Amino acid sequence: MKRLTVFFTVSGCLLLGSLRAQAANRSGLLQEDFPFQGACISAKFPGHNVAMKGLAIRVGNDANVLFDTELLRMAAGWTGGYITTKGVALDGEHGVHPSIDGEQKFGAAQLPGWADNRGEFADPRPEPFGPLPDDWAHWDGLYVNGPNVVLAYTVHGTKIYEQPSSAAKDGQIAFVRTFKTEKVKEALLMAVCEAEGATGNAENNVARLTTPDGKVTAVGGVDLPKGAGLEVLGNRVLMRLPQGAPAATFTLVIWSGSAVDLPKFAGFLKPAVVDFAKGGPAHWPREVATKGVLETSRTPDGAYVTDSLTPPIDNPWRRRVRFSGLDFFSDGKRAALCTWDGDIWIVSDIDDRLENLKWRRFASGMYETLGLKIVDDVIYTSGRDQLTRYFDLNNDGEADYYENFCNRYTSTEGFHEFVFDLQTDKDGNFYFAKAGPVNPGGAGFQRIAANAGTLMKVSKDGKKLEVIATGFRAPNGIGVSPTGQLTTGDNQGTWVPTDPLNWIRPGGFYGVVDTAHRDPVPEFKPPLMWFAYREYDNSTGGQVWVTTDQWGPFKGELLDTSYGKCALYLIMKQEVGDLMQGGAVKFPVRFSSSAMRPRFNPRDGQLYVAGLQGWQTEAARITGLDRVRYTGKPVYMARDLKVDKAGVQITFTQPLDPKEAVDPQNYSGRRWNNHRTSSYGSDDYSVADDNRKGRDHLNITGARLSPDGKTVTLSIEDLRPAMVEIIKFSLKAKDGTPINSEIQHTINAIP
Repeated sequence: MKRLTVFFTVSGCLLLGSLRAQAANRSGLLQEDFPFQGACISAKFPGHNVAMKGLAIRVGNDANVLFDTELLRMAAGWTGGYITTKGVALDGEHGVHPSIDGEQKFGAAQLPGWADNRGEFADPRPEPFGPLPDDWAHWDGLYVNGPNVVLAYTVHGTKIYEQPSSAAKDGQIAFVRTFKTEKVKEALLMAVCEAEGATGNAENNVARLTTPDGKVTAVGGVDLPKGAGLEVLGNRVLMRLPQGAPAATFTLVIWSGSAVDLPKFAGFLKPAVVDFAKGGPAHWPREVATKGVLETSRTPDGAYVTDSLTPPIDNPWRRRVRFSGLDFFSDGKRAALCTWDGDIWIVSDIDDRLENLKWRRFASGMYETLGLKIVDDVIYTSGRDQLTRYFDLNNDGEADYYENFCNRYTSTEGFHEFVFDLQTDKDGNFYFAKAGPVNPGGAGFQRIAANAGTLMKVSKDGKKLEVIATGFRAPNGIGVSPTGQLTTGDNQGTWVPTDPLNWIRPGGFYGVVDTAHRDPVPEFKPPLMWFAYREYDNSTGGQVWVTTDQWGPFKGELLDTSYGKCALYLIMKQEVGDLMQGGAVKFPVRFSSSAMRPRFNPRDGQLYVAGLQGWQTEAARITGLDRVRYTGKPVYMARDLKVDKAGVQITFTQPLDPKEAVDPQNYSGRRWNNHRTSSYGSDDYSVADDNRKGRDHLNITGARLSPDGKTVTLSIEDLRPAMVEIIKFSLKAKDGTPINSEIQHTINAIP
């Protein structure tokens, strides 16, 4: 590892924020100028109270509430702090997640916040992860209006808006929940709060719970609709709304304290001043201006250069910036980038010179957003909690409505259960991948929930989720071709001997037995290629297909990025029966950070690559956005590879010098296999002797040049399948230009 201190050394794993950068920007972990933060968050009571997809909401007066977007419950209210900055996306620690930080005043059990149509609160889910059934309850999204948040959800067909707030008086703080409901279609019953070991009663729209130690929790209703009321059942306060109750705006007030202070509670029982506005003043109206840097690196032939689009690291809010998703608006002059910390930035004035880049924060508070896609100039992100669609309702340059586009997938407490990337196909369907809940330290897994280690598809309207493939460990990055062909990477670890590039077939199994989600476990078919772990890829990124003529001679080809090695590869493909195989050749350019999310700009036809610095990467900086620009000069590199009984055929972009091309002394190589087991990763093993550790030298006995001078066929002694084979060459083109490079490929079968 370089320039990095970590809690664990974990080969093949993604994402541990640079501790050095975190220390320099500590205040950017949790912004104080924004009212909510999404995360898996633990409360202190009752019982094991965890909101797997929680929203920590600031409600004023040093008070906060925790809302569970899966169970639609107000899980806790507390004062004196916010949430801890523990967790892999915050301070980098493995195996933990944030918890409430302060004195908890009330809580609700980890059960549905609203009863089913029989009036029962039993959890109907097959496992304690994922949303409630749609015909019961649905999380719709939230609105941001200045310091306020309005929660929007539907229960048994009735649309409900809720704005949490607080009130302070006489040294006391009360939590206020103000509701705006449509006409109630079915009778509704809500769990307001509970107290362990408490008893109580309700009358005149006031409920009280008293615990054995004398602590009192009081709930009062203000302006409840006709027929509605509060009741106490055991140690729980409930609110009932009768069927047919008219559209209404009403308030619940929750207070907790000593019996001596209970008389002060009555002073809080008054209507809250809430307007449920959908859109408010901008939180970050200031632009951040940066100037890009041209030609930060170039290939030896001068055909490709990189340009750096300087990120807004130095921003007025001292907000940490780690780019994790990228896409362009239709004009190509603007792009949106999400960050691992849950922000969206929009950069404008992208042109040839990059001299006047302007950055605006568009959204914040989301739960580990690691993918972004723009459809019809509307931004979507993928996060641990949901796919989110964003709307700027008042055209002030910031999102006001964060819509739940799809939250049907599960998420556990596992620190490593990232949701990676976001892509669409030609029909508008969305795709993303989900990691398995790796144990701290990297080997093995924590509890495997329904969607762990899968590649998923969401329909164009967001209503249908389906699993396309299973058996992944940590596939940080996927690709979708113009024809719909899916690809993924994955990271070395349990059942993954070294990083693969997978050519996805629907229903396929891709190696990790723990996340197969099928019994018996399907047959494993090898990937398109395995990467040499030390030399080529120790932690994968995403893929992209070249769709433009403006980027040199590679239209229609597949590109792959390496988060770990900060590299860009051209992927060479060969279909052999029902298997795919192929190789990679590196574009010898440098990136300012990791290479993780590649995307072509529809305006200039050039490739842009975003990435971040974390564990297991050679990235020099905490984040980066680079342009890989074709200069128009001739390209001198390998571009295709095929294997048959005659040998290994390598095709170049330019005719070769005939004398140099046919000299076997200009070529050398090694090959080896790895063992796929339940252990972490694998040593290298001889192809000739599978029991011997190490790498075999290739004996290249001859070379033949095709009539057009572009394809060399190498004769290799004892040519056979191999997981990893590297061939180096030192050649010249016909015009004398040096071509000194190498290819790395996998032979699954020899046709």
